Amino acid sequence: MLKNTLTSLVLLCLMQAVFAQDKYTPDWENLKKHKAVPEWFADAKLGIYFHWGVYSVPATDGEWYPRWMYVPDRDPNQWGGKIYKTHRETYGENFDYHDFIPMWKAPKFNAKEWVDMFEGSGAKFIGSIAEHHDGFSLWDSKVNEWNSVGMGPGIDVVKAIAEETKKRDLKFMATFHHGFHNMFYPKQNQTVLRPVTTNKYNYVYENCEVPQEEKYRKLYCNMDYEEAQQLWLGKLNEVIESYIPDYIWMDFGQRFITEEYRKQFLANYFNKAAEEGKEVVVNTKGDFFPTELSVVNVERATMEDITPEVWITDFILGSAWCFDKNKRYAIDPHKAIRMLAEVVSKNGVMLLSAGPMADGTMPEEQVKAMEGIGAWMKLYGESVYNTRPFVAFGEGTTELKRDPQDAWNEYGAIKKGLSKLNAADVRYTQKGKTVYAIQLGWNNENPERVLSTFADKAKDLKVKSISVLGSKEKIKWKKTADGLKVNQPKNKPAEADAALVYKITLR
Repeated sequence: MLKNTLTSLVLLCLMQAVFAQDKYTPDWENLKKHKAVPEWFADAKLGIYFHWGVYSVPATDGEWYPRWMYVPDRDPNQWGGKIYKTHRETYGENFDYHDFIPMWKAPKFNAKEWVDMFEGSGAKFIGSIAEHHDGFSLWDSKVNEWNSVGMGPGIDVVKAIAEETKKRDLKFMATFHHGFHNMFYPKQNQTVLRPVTTNKYNYVYENCEVPQEEKYRKLYCNMDYEEAQQLWLGKLNEVIESYIPDYIWMDFGQRFITEEYRKQFLANYFNKAAEEGKEVVVNTKGDFFPTELSVVNVERATMEDITPEVWITDFILGSAWCFDKNKRYAIDPHKAIRMLAEVVSKNGVMLLSAGPMADGTMPEEQVKAMEGIGAWMKLYGESVYNTRPFVAFGEGTTELKRDPQDAWNEYGAIKKGLSKLNAADVRYTQKGKTVYAIQLGWNNENPERVLSTFADKAKDLKVKSISVLGSKEKIKWKKTADGLKVNQPKNKPAEADAALVYKITLR
């Protein structure tokens, strides 16, 4: 017994010694040793999280409500320009953002039900928002008293979702948008607010009429730059230590944090993951992290072609990032599946964001959308999960255009045209000797098509057989000079209105 105990102690000491030698340090060259894309992330393809917070109480004009309600001179024709006026008309002149907190009760929140829905949609990684731009943390924070355990619903949201997710064979993600909180509520009558080199999005110098009392200083970021950054890092450290997310998703605001703090966060996260033997992911939405150690994120967009590295894009499941009581609709599941095929074909991963109501109810229209996505994924997920790009991403008639004027257009991403993908378009994925040609809808007009890629980039590949997932019919096919000629089955497979999958086996 003693011998075994001593052996175990020796092994533990050796492991700690090795870890100490290989420990990450806060400098870019060292941090770049981190593997940006673990296999689990490249295999997962689909994730879901949610926007839920104090802003879900007014439930209108999005999760930036807490900013625009304090900006009197915002152009009413611009996004958020009417909120200052309508907020006062609705709640009165002296109703502040913190006055919404006691109104957020969430009696219907059920982590198991939420994770059931997300998993049922086909998501392989599931997330909780940890903090948005409003300064209100959704975990039991010791560095920030403005949190969902000590106030509002009295729930550790991050913990509840993390524990429920980890019970399953799923990865857990926490999302942080709080880098912009540093710029969110600038101090009044201050000309130069922060030492930031760019004002690309014109957010920094807005006049914000926020409460100035000492007790509200953390909520409204009435603190100097250094203290604000320490709080930024302190919040991240708490979530890393308590929940060790497999993926920490970062919004654009981290660009406002100095390099020293960004590097320290990464070192802390990577070291904690190494201690636990976990392969973890961070993304960069812009250039605040080097792409050698992070995954590129493009918002509601795709890429022009297959990229050498895995990337990620995020889309709204409902009508807005958070629940909007005045806009009750959700994404069309057929369109969601087609966008997923488009993204995966170019080496991407798709992330969806739900918008629950303040009371914890998931809006019916979003539930139905998740069910629709899940119905297709349950039948045809083999064409998505664990796949890699083919020699070409696809072909078809839909023109996807890049808008160089789009301020959010990082890395040459494309937004225009995604909603128009249809049965005339095909996207490819591959798994070993199997190629999946995903036809983006059932073609009522022309059941025969030619896969022209097999006359071009794939012309030298030998085809052994072709079938259609979900169909028992024998599929007619022929290799021609124009490509691979295939015929739809006569009977439409289940869920084929979203997308039809040809399974091509190579010799």
